[in-house]
Amino acid sequence: MRILITDSGVGGVSVVAYAERFVREQGFTEPVQLIFANAAPANDYGYNSMPDHEAKIETFDRFLRNVTERYAPDRIYVACNTLSVLLPDVHPTVPIKGIIETGVTLLFDSLHKDPSSIAMIFATQTTIDSGAYPRHLQERGIEASRIISQACPGLADTISEDREGTKARAEIEKWVGIAMDKMPSPGLPIVACLACTHYGYRKDLFTAALGSATVINPNESAVGDLFDRTGASHEAGVEFVTRYALPETTIETLTWLLRDISPRTVAAMQHFEHIPDLF
Repeated sequence: MRILITDSGVGGVSVVAYAERFVREQGFTEPVQLIFANAAPANDYGYNSMPDHEAKIETFDRFLRNVTERYAPDRIYVACNTLSVLLPDVHPTVPIKGIIETGVTLLFDSLHKDPSSIAMIFATQTTIDSGAYPRHLQERGIEASRIISQACPGLADTISEDREGTKARAEIEKWVGIAMDKMPSPGLPIVACLACTHYGYRKDLFTAALGSATVINPNESAVGDLFDRTGASHEAGVEFVTRYALPETTIETLTWLLRDISPRTVAAMQHFEHIPDLF
């Protein structure tokens, strides 16, 4: 089975790492080839920088068309909240699923178990502005008064460039503090969702800043959307393709964060395939 996993950057590489570890340790019904394809046009120009929704749709649609033709995946998983928002407007030719669906399901299940709990959604400005998480939660019966949305501008870049975590810790504590000020009343249970794939790399820092809150990292649970059963095969190859050359600081940071989860994913990232005409 060929599974293409994509993100508007490198946050979704962690989904590849968890998927490779799952197949290696749990097994699947057949050998798996995981292809991580970076959907960002350039290191300094991504979807959050594009002028309007139409430009994002045109770029992502072109990306999906080109990588489907080049790699012939059996399915695509969009390990990116920013791109998952665009799924209703693009035209994939193979089965596709986005991480927002994963995150919303996890968040709803936790909120449903405790009717007094409050959802706290941390995400990029684009994801927050889309209103996707509150909308889907309200469609499932969660009242708007139980949902707090908190944008964290710049945090994704800080995480990918800060191996030691000092800057990331300060940024996370700042945004958590702002979100806590939005609580309807003190002392209510909090279910925090890390609705940006980069944020999952620093789940420990969010957990420390939030105290007793339950912290949900959809990256860890995406394997449940990719593999619905186990099997005898433990073979999982990994490829990493990108339109721009990854900065050395990003490679060093993600190597540090993923080395214990999936050495094979780290090796693929370190030896990424640079394809300037990827899309």
